[in-house]
Amino acid sequence: MLKLKNIKFRNTLAALDILRKHDFISRVELAAKLNCDGTTVTRITRDLISKGLLKTEGMADSTGGRPREIVKLNAEWANAIGIGLDPDFITGVSANLKGKILVREQVFFGGKKSGKEFTDALKIIMERLLASCRGKRLTGIGVAAFGTFSGKEQILENVVNYPALEKFNIYDFFKSGYSIAPEITDITIAGAMNEIWFNDNGRKGNCLFFNVGSGIGCVPAIDGNIVFGRYSHAGEFGHTIYHPDGDKCACGRKGCLETFSSINAILKKVRKKTGERSLDFSDVTSRYLDGNAEVTGIVNEAAKCLGTAIANQVNFLMPDEILISGEILKLGEKFYNVIKKTMEEYVFPVFMKNLVIKKSEAWEEASALGAASLTIRKVFEDYEYINEISD
Repeated sequence: MLKLKNIKFRNTLAALDILRKHDFISRVELAAKLNCDGTTVTRITRDLISKGLLKTEGMADSTGGRPREIVKLNAEWANAIGIGLDPDFITGVSANLKGKILVREQVFFGGKKSGKEFTDALKIIMERLLASCRGKRLTGIGVAAFGTFSGKEQILENVVNYPALEKFNIYDFFKSGYSIAPEITDITIAGAMNEIWFNDNGRKGNCLFFNVGSGIGCVPAIDGNIVFGRYSHAGEFGHTIYHPDGDKCACGRKGCLETFSSINAILKKVRKKTGERSLDFSDVTSRYLDGNAEVTGIVNEAAKCLGTAIANQVNFLMPDEILISGEILKLGEKFYNVIKKTMEEYVFPVFMKNLVIKKSEAWEEASALGAASLTIRKVFEDYEYINEISD
């Protein structure tokens, strides 16, 4: 039998979950959603108001009965820091409890990168974000990383897109440098967490989240719950073999999907075609959007390969929704439409029917916000954690 204290905590957390999904709500409506009596809801709201997590917003317009008091979540009760690590850039955000970005910091890298260059940039971003949170309650630090980082040490391994970071200890960097134990997840999982936690709106069914940039990741979710693999890693969708006799991949094998559809693959082929070795991805994007024939052919071929690979996953897993995110979306609607057209060609018609295909509207911050959600969600899932970080 549940203890009374546990029932109270469970009801409080259920109320908080409802409150985070609404701009405001009356106590009467909250009681109905919780299937609780008015006295229970009054106790819950009084407790949350006393902690500062909830605030009153006056009375709703009367519909003939007693005026209803309106309450809302105090999203500014605490801040969370989220860091998205990518081989080409680092994004850091400070966000409130509803995922509103309060401060955003970003550093891009170009050419060959050293490990020191990466960690120095990460230090600058962390110091700025911590300074922005000074004097405020902090839920913690979440980090979204690339590569693999199995084991409690959280050491990066198999970092094919940034070899200089091989054996980089993510956990120790934050714990030793800032005395905060970070919550760490995979960059693709973080992007999915951002969509699920902050943009869900009751997402149902099976969904596949794809993150495409220097690497290519995929993570499935069922009814808004991520399906984790071993080591809580997103797997290596980008290193599935697309053509066994293809180009050699940075991982050491040949014909990986990343040698066809990643940003690095596109850059490599455009540079070879044009003879311009100093071209960067922004140059490629500009030429593609301007209709440059050489670039358009290479980029559209990458889109077709990616669309085919996604179509294979749809034929295998029959999802209800596909969501595409990542730096590749800089190539715009033109690139995205080639992916969709290719999918329509190769997905079985019965599986294509009612399939929702979308792209992330805020891909640059998606992994950082998803990382921030790792600590934000503790406020809504652990009553003891609320007490722990309260004043």
